[in-house]
Amino acid sequence: MFIYPFVSLVPDGSSADPAIYHLSALKVEILNNGISSVLMLPWPMVLLNTLIISFSCIVIMQYKKRKTQIVFTHLLLLLLIGQIILIGYDVNKISYVAGVGHSVSFTVFTLFPILQIIFTRLATSAIKNDENLVRSADRLR
Repeated sequence: MFIYPFVSLVPDGSSADPAIYHLSALKVEILNNGISSVLMLPWPMVLLNTLIISFSCIVIMQYKKRKTQIVFTHLLLLLLIGQIILIGYDVNKISYVAGVGHSVSFTVFTLFPILQIIFTRLATSAIKNDENLVRSADRLR
């Protein structure tokens, strides 16, 4: 996921610039006449992805502390929403650099942050249901 582009900016038929721009999680790449070069390194995106991976691992490791796990899933949801906002900001910035005549082409990897939000929300509700089940079992004792 980190190597593949989220978004590509491809030239329209009316564009004088034949360059193709690719935005991935690790770099913004420009492909001009078959020559690939790195336009910029999006450090906020790299940092955010590192935080998302680490928070996901923390959520998995906190399986015995469900209240802490719920807090970390809420923080993970905020980070994922921030990632979608950052992707939109980077696409806007790259489209400004590319100029008029480039159309935005989304890839299947653009859906991954949205799927992560859906699955994290499902995990949060399952953790809450599990916590309620454990509390009800404690009351019966």
